[in-house]
Amino acid sequence: MRIAVVIPCFNVEHHVDVAVRSIMDQTYSELDVFAIDDGSTDGTKARLEDLERTYAGRFRWTSGPRRGACAARNLGLANTTGDYVQFLDADDAVLTDKLHRQVDLVRATGMPDLVVADFLNVYEDGREEKVIAKEGSPWMALVRTQLGTTSSNLFKRTALEAVNGWKEDQASSQDYELMFRMLKNGARVAWDPFVSSLVLKRSHGSISRTGLRDNWIRFIHLRRAMRDHMQRTDRNGYAAEIAAADQVIFMAIRVLARHDPKSGHQAFKENLPAGFVPDATSATTPLYSGCYRLIGFRATDLLARSFSLMRDRGT
Repeated sequence: MRIAVVIPCFNVEHHVDVAVRSIMDQTYSELDVFAIDDGSTDGTKARLEDLERTYAGRFRWTSGPRRGACAARNLGLANTTGDYVQFLDADDAVLTDKLHRQVDLVRATGMPDLVVADFLNVYEDGREEKVIAKEGSPWMALVRTQLGTTSSNLFKRTALEAVNGWKEDQASSQDYELMFRMLKNGARVAWDPFVSSLVLKRSHGSISRTGLRDNWIRFIHLRRAMRDHMQRTDRNGYAAEIAAADQVIFMAIRVLARHDPKSGHQAFKENLPAGFVPDATSATTPLYSGCYRLIGFRATDLLARSFSLMRDRGT
C-alpha cells in the first residue's frame, strides 16, 4: 500500500529538516514524499534543495507564491499517489513506526476513511503535553477537539477527494473543518491508541498563535455548525454530543470575552440556546455558576473580569 506524504512549508528553515527526516526514517518505506514551499522568504528553499540531494529519488518538492497551508496541501494531494495521505506540517515530526502501525491498522479494520491517533505538544520551553483522542463517538471527539490533529492522523485519499479536500480560505481550525465535512459525508473512523506525532507549539509563526480573536470566532462558528448538523440529522441520537457542543461553545465564548468582551457577549446571544446552563467544571466554579443563574452571562462575565483585574493589581 502506497502512502503519500504532503509537507507544506512556509518560513521553516530551522524545522523542515527534522520533519522530513522523521518521514525518511519511517519503518514503512512505500512512500511518495512531496513538499510544497508556500512562498517562503527565509532559507526554506535552500533547505529543501539540500534535502532533495540528500534523499535523491525519495523526496521531491515544488515552490510557488504564498497561498496558505490548505492550498499547499491540496496541491500536494493533486501531485502525489497513494491510497492514504499523511499530511505533515513542516514544524512537526512523526514517530518512527507511525505509518507502519497505521497501515497495519488500516488493513485490519477494513480500510477506514480516517485513522485518528494521540499526539504530543512540544513547547519551546521544553514542556510536553500529551493530547489523547477520545475513542468512541467520532462526533463527540470532533466537538471536543479530541479527534487527533493534522500530523497524527492518516487520511484515505478517496474520502478526501469526496469532500473536495481542504477548504483553502479556512484560516484556522483547518483540520477540524475538514474532518467535519468528512464525517458529514459518512466517513468511517479507526482509532490508533498511541502517540504518533510531535507538534511544535511555536510562539511566533504558527497559525494557532496569530489572529487570536478571529480564531476563537471561527472555532465557535464551526462548533455551532457541528451542533446544528447533529440537531437536524438526529436530535435524540446525538443528544449527548449536542449537549457537549453547547458546553464547548460556552467555554470558547468565555475565552473570547476575555480578549473582546463585546464580541464574546454577542457570540453568547447568537450561539447558545435560551436557558443554557454551564456545567460545573474546574473552569466554572460554584460561585461563577451561582452568579450565572442569578444575573446571566454578561453580568457574570463583567464581574469575573473585574475580580481578576483587582487580583492582578494586588499581586
